[in-house]
Amino acid sequence: MGFLVTAPCAAVAEEELTYDIGTYYQLGSYLDAPIVWKCIDNTDENGVLLVSDKIICYKAADVGKSNYLTNGYVIAGSNFWEETDIRAWLNSTAPAGEVAWPRGYPPEANRIFLSKYPYADEAGFLSEGNFTASELAVMKTVIQWQALPEYKLDLSENEQTRPYLATYTTGSDRDPYTLHHNTVSEFGDAFRGAMYRVTDTMFLLNETQVYAMWQNFGIVGAKRTDTAAWAEAEAVDSEAAKYRQPAADEVSADEYSEYWLRTPALNRPFDYWSDSSGLTTIQGENGYMSALVNDKELGIRPAFYLNTDNVIIKSGSGTETDPYVIDGKSVQTGVAVFSQGRQLTLDQAPVEENGRLLVPVRAVFESLGAEVNWDEAANQVTAVKEGTTVQLEIDNATMVVNEAEVELEAPARLIGDRTLVPLRAVSEALDAKIVYVENLQRVVVDQPEPMVFSPDWNPSWYQTIFQGWDD
Repeated sequence: MGFLVTAPCAAVAEEELTYDIGTYYQLGSYLDAPIVWKCIDNTDENGVLLVSDKIICYKAADVGKSNYLTNGYVIAGSNFWEETDIRAWLNSTAPAGEVAWPRGYPPEANRIFLSKYPYADEAGFLSEGNFTASELAVMKTVIQWQALPEYKLDLSENEQTRPYLATYTTGSDRDPYTLHHNTVSEFGDAFRGAMYRVTDTMFLLNETQVYAMWQNFGIVGAKRTDTAAWAEAEAVDSEAAKYRQPAADEVSADEYSEYWLRTPALNRPFDYWSDSSGLTTIQGENGYMSALVNDKELGIRPAFYLNTDNVIIKSGSGTETDPYVIDGKSVQTGVAVFSQGRQLTLDQAPVEENGRLLVPVRAVFESLGAEVNWDEAANQVTAVKEGTTVQLEIDNATMVVNEAEVELEAPARLIGDRTLVPLRAVSEALDAKIVYVENLQRVVVDQPEPMVFSPDWNPSWYQTIFQGWDD
């Protein structure tokens, strides 16, 4: 994980550590209030999943390029998760006013309907005012499945060509109109369609993660924290105010409040019915809805995967009223490498050379299930996985994969008795996805299992709505 520096703190005995579903943890703060997280799953591909127990704030998910209403038309934002402002904010370590907005459109008040919570000038959620360096080390950076909107299906990495539909409509204005709106209990089967792998440290939940929460607790709704109350001031002046009142201008701390998920909301897979600017939401105890990304400022309920190899518990008992107060055993210095949902322990840190990042080949290849051997006489590394054999020679920029030569942007290097190779060598050799997250200095290596959907789930309304789609 790069080099480790021990974080001095008193700790609960090692044997008392627990990552059971339903355990509560305290980590970091927002608006100077501690954040309490709840373990909602510990069985998925990336390990222990924590989500904020309550809504910590209210924000629009994304904004358009100009005012919310321009010449009487709604200028909506994007529902492609990778491009959204809320994803950028959640993963940013930048100080106030310096968050990089993916499409260049800051979430300013005039871009949001009846805005009370613009956040264009706010510091990133992962900034040092909210999390210390050792607290950041408790969070994994992972790659996970992300549903694609209908206009990004070409990015699909799971061999699916249909988009996920949150609400299914059939018929037309002239014919009988029928509607099937998915429920939380159906997510285990209904959440399917074209998806690709996306890299995040902090994120909003998707339907699979909500379904795990529902299975474990029966309720997926969330109430707000005391610091997340709606602002007392009047809504920012807006042309949109003439058209309708906001959905709510106060949210009680005693009631469930609607919060964003990260999944594109689509109710029919055809352009004239599609909603390319909506995301799905959770409303009430178990309600499932959707909203235009800048039409509402809904609850933000961040989630992350716990880096259990680097957790220390300073106090607490893990209950709702007495959560474990956690911190990192160490802080990250240099580049950390995460592979297959785990942080690798490295005795040789990655090295940046001429603008290219070189990583230790043995640790990374072995994390992907390859057997690695070193031939000192030939100055050569050989890695074998199933039907693939990879050969790398020190100071040679040509890699051999099953006798086919692959030119790399930099040769393999011997540093500190370890062979380091450019990132591309890993992806080219073993067909893995490699992402470098620059602001956190983290490399993420990913080689997911194939995504398999139940062949037995094919209700009549699902067949009807996709009739002719695959032709």
